[in-house]
Amino acid sequence: MSRKSSIKQLDPRIKAEVDAAIREDRATIDDIVAIVHALGGDASRSAVGRYKQRAEEQMKRYREAQEVAKVWIGKLQTDPEGDVGRLLAEMLRTTAFQTIGDLDAGTPQDIMFLGKALKDLASADTLTANRIMVVRREAAKEAAVVAVKEAKGAGLSDEAAEMIRKKILGVA
Repeated sequence: MSRKSSIKQLDPRIKAEVDAAIREDRATIDDIVAIVHALGGDASRSAVGRYKQRAEEQMKRYREAQEVAKVWIGKLQTDPEGDVGRLLAEMLRTTAFQTIGDLDAGTPQDIMFLGKALKDLASADTLTANRIMVVRREAAKEAAVVAVKEAKGAGLSDEAAEMIRKKILGVA
C-alpha cells in the first residue's frame, strides 16, 4: 500500500488552492509549487506532478462518466421502469462499491456519503418494486372486472364468475 500523498497532508486551505489551480487548469506544476510555498506549505515538484496527474485523470474519468450519464439519462427518461432504469441503478451500486473498495477513496465523510447513496438506491429499488406491485394489482383488478362481466354475459353463473375473479386476483 502506498503512503498518503504529501499534497493530501497539506493544510486544507493550501490543498484547496492546489485543487482549484488544477481544476481551473490555470497553473503549471511549478506555479502550483510556488502557490504551496507562498501559503507556507512544503511540497516537492515531483509530489505536485504526481498529484496533478492523478487529479487530471480523475477529472477526465469524471467528464467521460458525465457524457455517458447524459446518454443513459436520455434513455431513462423515455422508459424509467425498464431495463435501462434497472441497469442504471445497478451501475451506481457497483460504482459505489468500487469506490469504497479503493483505499485511496478519501475521508470517512466520503465513505459516509457513499453509504447514504447505497441506502438511497435501496430505497429507490423498494419504491420501484412497490409501484410495480400496485400497478400489477390494479391491472389484475381491471382484468377481473372485465372477465366477470364477459363470463356473466356468456351465461356463467355468479359462482363460476366469482371463481374466475378469485383466480385472476390470486385469492384462494
